[in-house]
Amino acid sequence: MKLFLQIFNWFKEILFIPRKLAIITNQSNSIIKLENKLEAINQKLNELDIQSILQKLDTLSQNQANAANIKTKAPINLELNELVSKIQEGFENHFLQLESLLFIYNSLPNLKFLPATRGWAGSPDFLAKIVELILKEKPLFVLEAGSGVSSVIIGLALKLNNYGESISLEHDITYANITSENMGINELEMKSVVKHSPLIEYDNLEQKWKWYDINELKFSNKIDMLIVDGPPRITQELARYPAIPILHEYFSDRFTILLDDSKRDDEAIIIQKWIVFLETNKYKVKIENFINYEKGMTILQVYRC
Repeated sequence: MKLFLQIFNWFKEILFIPRKLAIITNQSNSIIKLENKLEAINQKLNELDIQSILQKLDTLSQNQANAANIKTKAPINLELNELVSKIQEGFENHFLQLESLLFIYNSLPNLKFLPATRGWAGSPDFLAKIVELILKEKPLFVLEAGSGVSSVIIGLALKLNNYGESISLEHDITYANITSENMGINELEMKSVVKHSPLIEYDNLEQKWKWYDINELKFSNKIDMLIVDGPPRITQELARYPAIPILHEYFSDRFTILLDDSKRDDEAIIIQKWIVFLETNKYKVKIENFINYEKGMTILQVYRC
C-alpha cells in the first residue's frame, strides 16, 4: 500500500511540473495565465478523493489476505484492477487537457483573457480542436449554437486568420452578456458576435421542437462551420437535434459540424438522426469520433452530392 501511495504521489508531482514552465519559456505572460488555468486541473485531480480510494484498497487487500479460496480472490482482483484503471484514466485526461491548453495559448498569440474551461464550459481538448480546424479550414462563416468560452476561441482564431466572421446563439440573456463582455476584453471586432436568441417552438418539422430563434438573423454568407454546444439537455429530449433540419438550407456545399458532449446517449442518437437527414437531402457525410476527449466530441465533414 505504501508503494501504491508513493507511485500516486509521483504522478501527482508530474502534474505540478507545468507550474515551473516559466523557467523554460520566454512567454511569461501566457504562462502566468496558463498557471491559473492549471489550478482548475489540479483541483479536479483532488476530486478523485484519494483517501477514500486508498481506504478501499486497504480493505480489499485485507480481504484478499483473509480469503479462504480462489473464488473470493477473483472478484477482489477485478475490483482492484478497475480502481487502478479509473485512476490511470484520470491521469491521462488531465495530461490531455494540459496539452490542449498549451496548444491554445501557443496558437492564439492574440489571446488576452480565457474564461474558465471547467464545469459547463467547453473542455480544453474541445476548444483546441476548434482552433485547429478554423486555422486549417479558414471558414468564411462560423455559426455556434450555444455560447461561452468557445465563442471567444472562435473569434480569436478567425481574427488570427484575418478572414471570416462568426455568430454565437445564446438563449440566456445573462450568459449572452457575460460572453459578450469576455469577447470585448479580447478585442474582437463586430465580425464575431453573440446574439441573444430565445428558444422558440418550430412546428414545421416532423414534430414540434424548441430551438434558437433565428427569424431576425440575416446570414450574409453560407455556413461553413457549425459548432453545436447547446441548447442544454434539460430543455427537451434530443435538444440539439433541431440544428440540422432548421439550418440545412443555409449550409455551404461543403461544411463541418462539431458536436460537443458526444459521450452522452442523447448525442449518440442525435448524430445518427443527423446522418439520416443529411443523406436524405443529398449530402455525403464523413464522421470522426474523439472518444478519448473528456466529454466526447464528434466531427462531421459534410459534402453536397
